[in-house]
Amino acid sequence: MSKLSALFAVLSVVVAGVPTLVAAQSAGQDLVQDTAQVVLQGANVTPDGRLTFSAQGFQSGEPTAVTVEDDQGGVQARLESVRVEGDGQINTISTPVPAGLAPGAHTLRITGQTSGRFGRAVFQLQWQPPAVQLDSYTGKPSHRFSFSGTGFAPGEQVDVYLGVQATNPLTTVPADARGDITGRDMVIPLVGPGDYSLAFIGRDSRSPVSLGFNIQGFHPWAVLDNYYVAPNAGVGFSGVDFVPGEVVQVYLNTRLSQPVAQVTADADGRFSIDHAFTLPDVTGNNQLIFVGQQSQTEVTATFAAVTPAPPTTP
Repeated sequence: MSKLSALFAVLSVVVAGVPTLVAAQSAGQDLVQDTAQVVLQGANVTPDGRLTFSAQGFQSGEPTAVTVEDDQGGVQARLESVRVEGDGQINTISTPVPAGLAPGAHTLRITGQTSGRFGRAVFQLQWQPPAVQLDSYTGKPSHRFSFSGTGFAPGEQVDVYLGVQATNPLTTVPADARGDITGRDMVIPLVGPGDYSLAFIGRDSRSPVSLGFNIQGFHPWAVLDNYYVAPNAGVGFSGVDFVPGEVVQVYLNTRLSQPVAQVTADADGRFSIDHAFTLPDVTGNNQLIFVGQQSQTEVTATFAAVTPAPPTTP
């Protein structure tokens, strides 16, 4: 074989090998072999789960660096160092899954700081379906409820809707680093009674959770201190089950007149007053009309205006 032919043959072998090497590198294959062994007890974990692993093949007693890496070897999280026993093994360790990891494949890597030996194991991070619990599944407008949830994307904003999702959210809460949410003392808006859907939707994950929520109606009523009242005498009354904190106007016989009294319901929707107003000169049967200014609920109480008997003479 001539020198020119021999040179051509060598070039052909080199050129033919280039695509294979480039393809292997572009595919992200790590050509460096592990010098130790890491074993995971479970290769599929959720953000609120734990990484449980053991290892062998390290130098006796050497310090270690424990990291979580992406498929290109970039460090995503650093875990606490683990102890190497005298026989070069690492006994079973369980540690929480680091916060902030995206779903998909990740690599747990342990490196001996003295020997340089390292081992790796791949695990899959899977989102658990979001779940939400309420402290109460029914209530009245202006009453409060609380909730807690898990499984949302870490740090995302979660919108909470009551009923139609095209409206503005009832509230928005942030998920923490583990994807958990909490909401306390949420106020039920002033809507009609019935069964509603309470929906929790993460703005990043778009994973909805929908719960049934029943809103009860108010059924107020009022009673008078006395149902036989003399003109120019004081009138007292009490009421229950109005909207907490709402103003209640009281009319005598017709809502076309000016109210004769005005009271405010307390935090339990109650009110009571001994002398609300002085009864004018009326006769016969009369009505007090109680009107809640928020709920526009109207209740009535009927009483008789009586003329006191004239004093008897001896």
